[in-house]
Amino acid sequence: MGNIFYTVPSSCGQRDLAEYCLTAPLLSKVEQHQSTLTSRQEGEELTLDCSYETSQVLYHLFWYKHLLSGEMVFLIRQTSSTAKERSGRYSVVFQKSLKSISLIISALQPDDSGKYFCALWELAQCLK
Repeated sequence: MGNIFYTVPSSCGQRDLAEYCLTAPLLSKVEQHQSTLTSRQEGEELTLDCSYETSQVLYHLFWYKHLLSGEMVFLIRQTSSTAKERSGRYSVVFQKSLKSISLIISALQPDDSGKYFCALWELAQCLK
């Protein structure tokens, strides 16, 4: 089994999210905490952490994967009003009180290699 590499920006500011997360109409502060390069073995589990700031009650959090081709792929969404989400091999640990969300990728595969981003969409701004 070979190594699988993940690149995660240490800080994802408004400019980064605007460039990569075009579905988010309002961008707030989002910070990812991993080092820039993480390596895991095929079949293992990987956890990527993200914290955010918002004063809104209703919001969505998204995880995306940036492919080498430049394409941004949606992985999973968590709403502020639901329990933790799961989609295939992707799940999240959502801690609303701590304003933290972690992406968990289980049973890693070679095509999981890439850059991962989290994004915040504040719904209240869209309702005005």
